[in-house]
Amino acid sequence: MLGQGTVADYPKGMESYEGGEVQFYRDFHQILIDKGLKPCENKSEFYNLKIVVYEDTSVKYGIDNSETASKNKCALELGVKVLEYMNKWKPAVINGIKKTAVTSFLIVPDLMFSRYEDGYTAKDLARLLGLPGGINSFRAEVAKQIDLNGFVWTQPFKLVVNFSVSKEGKMENVKLQESSGNTEFDQRIIDGIKRMRKKKWTPAKRYGEPVESFYTLPLTFHPPK
Repeated sequence: MLGQGTVADYPKGMESYEGGEVQFYRDFHQILIDKGLKPCENKSEFYNLKIVVYEDTSVKYGIDNSETASKNKCALELGVKVLEYMNKWKPAVINGIKKTAVTSFLIVPDLMFSRYEDGYTAKDLARLLGLPGGINSFRAEVAKQIDLNGFVWTQPFKLVVNFSVSKEGKMENVKLQESSGNTEFDQRIIDGIKRMRKKKWTPAKRYGEPVESFYTLPLTFHPPK
């Protein structure tokens, strides 16, 4: 095993919020309005907020000291503020037992105030940001590019990758935020993601003008079958 987190992700297909992503973003938007919160000055900011949901439905957000968090500080802080008022969390249930688990939601302030449209999901937000095919599609494409031949592990583990997209739509500055602990494995991950640089991105915009944007991509690796 190369490494693993202490808290597992939600099982595939299990909702962490009552009503799923649509209700999450609906409530998020309403809380912004009801509490009189303000949009971010930098309209290109976005952040993938990691949330730990406990068995009793209480939550906390994951601490992040990465460059991505620093560059998107307003989006992060706004997400954390709204989180205080959200109360429809559902703990993970595994083999009939409630478990603490990790979920995440893409926070895009510019799309959650006046530009919000009912029915938004994370895939919609990712598409509007310019992520090729949305987050899940992009993650699947990345997985196809990574050569893991020669590595064996027995427990799932997670890596987190940071990268930026230039105002010209080019992927740049690919770095690991969380390492596997194995230098060769880490390099294969980075090399695989760099192969995606030929994909043309739609750059984020601020006041109608293209700007550099910063992304965080969590990757979970399950044991080979």
